[in-house]
Formats: sequence, structure tokens, C-alpha cells
Amino acid sequence: MHELLDKIKQSPNIISQLDVSLKARNIEAEVITFVNPYSYLLLRNRVDLVAELDSVYTDAISSAKLFSVFFRKPISRISFDMSSFARAFLEKANENRLKVYFIGSKSDEITKTMAIFKKNYPEIDIVGYEHGYFESDEAVFNRIIQCEAEYVVCGLGTPKQEEFAVKLKRQKSKVKQIYTCGGFLHQTANKLYYYPKFIDQLHLRWLYRVFDDPYVLKRLVIQYPQFFCVVLKDLFTKMK
Repeated sequence: MHELLDKIKQSPNIISQLDVSLKARNIEAEVITFVNPYSYLLLRNRVDLVAELDSVYTDAISSAKLFSVFFRKPISRISFDMSSFARAFLEKANENRLKVYFIGSKSDEITKTMAIFKKNYPEIDIVGYEHGYFESDEAVFNRIIQCEAEYVVCGLGTPKQEEFAVKLKRQKSKVKQIYTCGGFLHQTANKLYYYPKFIDQLHLRWLYRVFDDPYVLKRLVIQYPQFFCVVLKDLFTKMK
């Protein structure tokens, strides 16, 4: 089995993982990422990068159902958005007044998103945030370290966000967990809940995004079928 699939299969309950970090004082930073069929294709050949990811979750309902069959255990769709884990994370961050640093999206969008977070979750200690078009990783690392962030949420697109997270993990800091979030910070710039409730309940998020983000259609037509062919090979390929 490919190492990326093995990490999806073995990743722990994400809420329990967060709860453990809340109680811990001095722990090594963890990199937690979420892959859909498109980002799976981008990461599967980055064996060096995948090896440094601590937990990997599948954020597409189609791949979650496929993995549930082949792994012979329930694999839930878990995504860093308000239809899934992001809601739980923000609620716990608010309840525990966690120090969180956000990175991603455009300058005006990240500012709007932070205003929405502050309105809905006023107890979160947002120690810093910035857009995703920075020039120097090291400069961002320094800002994160200086503000003593405990949690970092970065939406830089795959594989850049995973590369950034792994580099940050190696820094000497107080960061406990680093989450990748894809387009979440961009999606939340106008409203807290990006998906209408009935769209979420019917698992039609993919269809909603086709109309909102036209590039998603290309992924559905080209990359998603490719994923299902490739993942079958990866399921039965022995890891090197």
C-alpha cells in the first residue's frame, strides 16, 4: 500500500488528537493535512514530503466511501471547512482561548475572514494573520515564533501548504499543530458558512463548487477519474 494511503488509514480521531494537544505543554509540532482526489495526485509522488506528514485525512465523500470499502473500516470525510473539522476547531479554539495564526488567501480576503472569525468566535486569540503571497518562508516563521502561536492554519494550495507546514514543524517554536486548509480562508471571506445547509446535507459540495469556482469542473472531469485508476494501483502496491 502506498504510504499516503497508509497514513489516511492510520490517522487517529482528529478531535481526540486536538484534545491531546490542548493538555500537552511541550510537544513536537504535528502537521495535519487533508487530501481530495486532486491533491492526492499531487502528493503521491512526493514520498519525502508525505513521510513528514503526521496525519492525513480524506476530504472528499467519494474517496471516503472508496477507502471505507478497501480498508474495511469506516473512513469519514474530514475537511478543514465549516461543514466539517474547521467548525470544531474554531469552537475549541474559542472555548480554550487558543493562540492561532492564519495564513492564506489574498490580502483583502484574509482581512475579511479574520473579521468574521472575530465576530463569531471572539475568545480566539488570533495572534497573527497574513495573505498567502509572501516571499520568504523564514520571515513568516519568525513572525509565528515571535507571537508564540500554538496553532497555525495555512491555506496555500497543495503541495505548497504541506511544504510550508513541514518546514515550520522543524522550527523551534511553541506551535503544537499545523493544519492545512486549502481554499477555506478564501471561501470564508464573505460568510462563515460557505455551503448552503441543504447542499452540505446532500453531499453536493462538489456541484456547488463547480458553479462557484469553474476550475473545479476540470478537476472533476480529468483528475478525479485519474485518481480512481491510480488509487487502485496504490492500494495494492507494496511500500518501498
